Amino acid sequence: MKIRTIYFKVNDVAKAAAFWSELLQVKPHKDFEKWKEISCNNIRLGLLLNDFGDKFFGSGCIPVFEFPDSELPGYIARAKALGAEVIVDGLDDPNMKSIAFRDPFGHEFELSKFHD
Repeated sequence: MKIRTIYFKVNDVAKAAAFWSELLQVKPHKDFEKWKEISCNNIRLGLLLNDFGDKFFGSGCIPVFEFPDSELPGYIARAKALGAEVIVDGLDDPNMKSIAFRDPFGHEFELSKFHD
C-alpha cells in the first residue's frame, strides 16, 4: 500500500495552484477546471474546488516537504514572499528540523530538512 495523493479543498483552484506551483517550482501535471494535481516525486498534491458548499478555513492535513539543507533556504524565502505565514520555526530543534507555515488559503504545511 502507498499514499498516492494528498489534496486540499480550496475555494479558488487557480490561485491555489499558482501558489503551490510557484513555491514548489513544479507545474501541475493534471490541470482541470475543478482539479489540479502537482507531482512531488511519489506523492501527488491535489487541489479540489470546494463546490460542495463546505464551510472551512484551512485543513487538518499537514503535508511535510523535505529538501536538502542547501535548497531549503530558497523554499523558505519563496514561501514567505508568496504570503505564507510562519507558525512555528523549528529549524534549530533537532526533533523537528522544519518550519511550519500557513498558506494564504489557511492550509498548514511544513518545509523541512532531510531527516536521517
